[in-house]
Amino acid sequence: MGLMDLFARKKTIDTRKRRLSFILDGAGLTYEDGKIGLEPTDLTIAEKRVAVIGLNGAGKSTLLQLVDGTLKATAGSVSVVRHVLDDGGKPAPGEDTTFDPAKKSDAKALKDVIGIVRREEIPQRYYMAENIAEAVAEPLKKSNLPDGARHETVGALFAHFGLTPYARSKADSLDSEKRHLLAIVGALAINPAAIVADEPTKGLDENATRTVARALFGYDKQVVFATHDLTLVTNPDYAIDRVIVLDEHRVAFDGEPKAAVDFYNDLIAKKYAEMTKK
Repeated sequence: MGLMDLFARKKTIDTRKRRLSFILDGAGLTYEDGKIGLEPTDLTIAEKRVAVIGLNGAGKSTLLQLVDGTLKATAGSVSVVRHVLDDGGKPAPGEDTTFDPAKKSDAKALKDVIGIVRREEIPQRYYMAENIAEAVAEPLKKSNLPDGARHETVGALFAHFGLTPYARSKADSLDSEKRHLLAIVGALAINPAAIVADEPTKGLDENATRTVARALFGYDKQVVFATHDLTLVTNPDYAIDRVIVLDEHRVAFDGEPKAAVDFYNDLIAKKYAEMTKK
């Protein structure tokens, strides 16, 4: 391979940082059985750290699956805008790309743009792989990354998420904490613009939750996530920018963490009071 070939290959690897704006324009979802997943909603999510909280059945998972393209809106529309950031961390003019998850081609493209985390769920093929390092590296073979760069990418992720000692382990030998971490690593391996995570610490004890949260929010990547753990929302170490409270399939509050949690606690108290009156 000549020098010009090497130069051309390197040019295909774009390392500029990216950020996403998730835009709901009257977007809502009604399931086939008639149940409401999300009432028609106008919402734009563009901050680096955004939490979604609410009671079970409030619409958290539906909202996340609408913005990551897993579900298609039955009312209104959803769009995802990818911004290329300049050296100052601001969107560079003329570099935006807009995706419509309702379009098959755009929905397919979004799989390389958004990293999806569902609790501790990892792909079934991870359990079939020789070890978890090979499992995470496998999808990268489809990219333009040379072998050395692929191994470097996986190695760096494993180091950040504390999985290096388990790199040669089988997936089914990992405990719950490690599987949560591996699910995040797998989503990040494709170098997405953002992570959409549905309860990334669910089922973990306090220490394991802290380990996963520190690793997730300590990584320089945009994260939109749903959680029932209010300490994740208010802990200043995690630098959550914005919290959206859902209630009965609609946005009930949208603001900064402390005010959102106060609102949510008041909402729960009111609901409990109403229940005890019956």
